Amino acid sequence: MAHRFYLRNLIMSVGFMTFFLSFSVKSEDFKRTVVDDPSISRRCEELLDKRREKIAKKNRLMGLIERNQTLQKKTPENKKSIKEKLEINLGYLKNELELTQVQIQIEEESIVRKGCPGIAL
Repeated sequence: MAHRFYLRNLIMSVGFMTFFLSFSVKSEDFKRTVVDDPSISRRCEELLDKRREKIAKKNRLMGLIERNQTLQKKTPENKKSIKEKLEINLGYLKNELELTQVQIQIEEESIVRKGCPGIAL
């Protein structure tokens, strides 16, 4: 009698294991066959392109700021009007850089909010 009980439990546990294994294989197959929505991919690509453009703009501004500071150091003291223009220009560049950094942050938040897959920021 006890032999039948153990045999029945063994058969049931083998049945459950095959059921769960077949279920996990089916779920993996399902993951491989899922098709991404192309509109989401296009939207995410557009958002990432905007971000790349803003980062390129930030890099250009940082280069211009560095160039401006170098020019201020090399400008002779008797060229007061040039020094003033360079200082004013530096202020504009720094303001533009700050604005661009805020725009980059907004773009990154938008990318995260939209739920783009495979984000690498």
